[in-house]
Amino acid sequence: MTDYRPIACDLHDVLEIACLHRALLQVELTDGRTFVARARTTLSTPGKEEFLLLDADDGEQRIRLDHLLAVTMLGADGLRGPRTVLAVSGPNEAERGL
Repeated sequence: MTDYRPIACDLHDVLEIACLHRALLQVELTDGRTFVARARTTLSTPGKEEFLLLDADDGEQRIRLDHLLAVTMLGADGLRGPRTVLAVSGPNEAERGL
């Protein structure tokens, strides 16, 4: 049995749209790591875990969706788009959604 916790459907939709546009994302993980990568696709395993596949400078990254804290879309002009919070990291994390 897996300890995977599915994310909300509306947040999953944000990731799907990012993949459709091959968006450049700043990715924040629940363990504190951050990196920039291009969204490629999402996938589900037979065990019902869901992953985001990203193309990063150091190769493919496969991130389990419940390990994502937030993603921020980055524009070609260097401007940051909306930050979407996918997991609440603590009591002070108030920003949510688009």
